[in-house]
Amino acid sequence: MKIALLPNLTRDSGGKITKEICDWLRTYGAEYACQEEDRSVFETVPAMNVLRFEDLIPWCDAIITVGGDGSMLRAAKMTVTYGKPLLCIGAGRLAFMAGLERDELHLLKALIDGEYWLDPRMLLTVRLIRNGRVLQEENIINDVVVCRGSKVKIIDLDVFCDDRLINTYRADGVVVSTPTGSSAYCLAAGGPVLNPSMEGIVVTPICPQSLFARSIVFSADNKLSIAINRESRSKDVVLSLDGGDSIKVMEGDILSVERSEYAAKFIRIKNDPFFEILNNKLAGTEV
Repeated sequence: MKIALLPNLTRDSGGKITKEICDWLRTYGAEYACQEEDRSVFETVPAMNVLRFEDLIPWCDAIITVGGDGSMLRAAKMTVTYGKPLLCIGAGRLAFMAGLERDELHLLKALIDGEYWLDPRMLLTVRLIRNGRVLQEENIINDVVVCRGSKVKIIDLDVFCDDRLINTYRADGVVVSTPTGSSAYCLAAGGPVLNPSMEGIVVTPICPQSLFARSIVFSADNKLSIAINRESRSKDVVLSLDGGDSIKVMEGDILSVERSEYAAKFIRIKNDPFFEILNNKLAGTEV
């Protein structure tokens, strides 16, 4: 089996855990490789292959990421068009998506022996449209956030489903999330947690100025759009995709959100129920 290694080397533990992973993979007879840009970190690791990213992902049978959920998100988005399965080794504080923890690396034998199953996760395709032109298009696995920028002023956002107005939220913004992302910002904003095996789209207002503004769960087949209402009290509005850098949203812009044609495939070796993982992670205990 050929494994591509995509660790988060901004964490002190990222490189150390990756080297431990290589020791186990070598013991179990697997091949492994890192990106060219990580060569200097792993140049002393025995049997390490080094490939350019565009060659690394087609070469491998599976991908291992090391880090927190952010590392998993980045790896999933970078590789989703290749259709390769991913396994996340936790090195973060709240790695909900981690398939294994550092003290469970011996279980990598199950990966090499093919004793695992795939946990598919739906993605959303988000398009920022200005004057009829698509300025930005991206597949997201967690959420898209439209919110006020630096000015502490409430904004009014019109939310449409299949071209029909559903609600105008007067709030700090809205979070549109996948089931996977429902345990992230959506949860923090008071939204529901969906089992990630479900398919659906959750819209949650952030600090709404209404006692009756609540989250709405839409079908995965619905097409949503968000626009700044002309009555909005602030023109300082920004967009963030999967926690990325803020993108300025102008009056008249339309944000289109729909199910992506791609799906992420996470590798599962342990049979831990999702809500047990969720409770343990939020309680700050080890899973």
